[in-house]
Amino acid sequence: MAPILYKIDASPPANAVRILSDIIGLELEVRDVNFGVLEHKSPEHLKLNPMGTVPTLVDGDFTISESHATMKYLLSIYGGDKSESLYPSDVRTRALVDQCMFFNVGIFFIRLKVIVLPALFGDLDGPTEKHKADIDEAYGIVEAYLAKNKYVAADHLTIADLSVGATAISMHPLHKLDPVKFPLTAAWIAKLKEHPAVQKYLVPGAKILGDIVNAAWDKNKKK
Repeated sequence: MAPILYKIDASPPANAVRILSDIIGLELEVRDVNFGVLEHKSPEHLKLNPMGTVPTLVDGDFTISESHATMKYLLSIYGGDKSESLYPSDVRTRALVDQCMFFNVGIFFIRLKVIVLPALFGDLDGPTEKHKADIDEAYGIVEAYLAKNKYVAADHLTIADLSVGATAISMHPLHKLDPVKFPLTAAWIAKLKEHPAVQKYLVPGAKILGDIVNAAWDKNKKK
């Protein structure tokens, strides 16, 4: 039986997991969660994932949430000969992959979240100057990582690129990256967008998110 992934098409973390599954050839049974009616906060979903977030993965009698942990789990169980490249066993390289993933969950994704949720469930009508400065600061960190490697943690694609890239590509419709200030990041994003799985899941997902949030900003401006 295929693992079940509860997801939202506009969710960068869910799309990162779907991209990884595509890369390793793992078929998932996907189930949509209705974010608009807060299905992710329903008693049924909270039994699976007490955080009330997506993605949530159910693999037989095992359930895991949080996309970074989920990707590591999927690689450990289903990654096969692709695991070594995507999450290298070399201690220092793996530490750099983890560093980038912790940066994503602790800093970068938060700076996306704080301009999305207040727009959808509050009255935010666009990113403030502080929001923009914080996002640019995060882009600067990505730029610094890319000054040392061709990808964010190594000279080849790893799961760190999937997580950080999902945030970066989803951020772009809401606060555009300045390619003059961040040329390495702009080139890295362009390279990621060429990947078939990114084209399949993340590019359309980022557009959906951008359309939803921009519409919410416009609506809030009229209040």
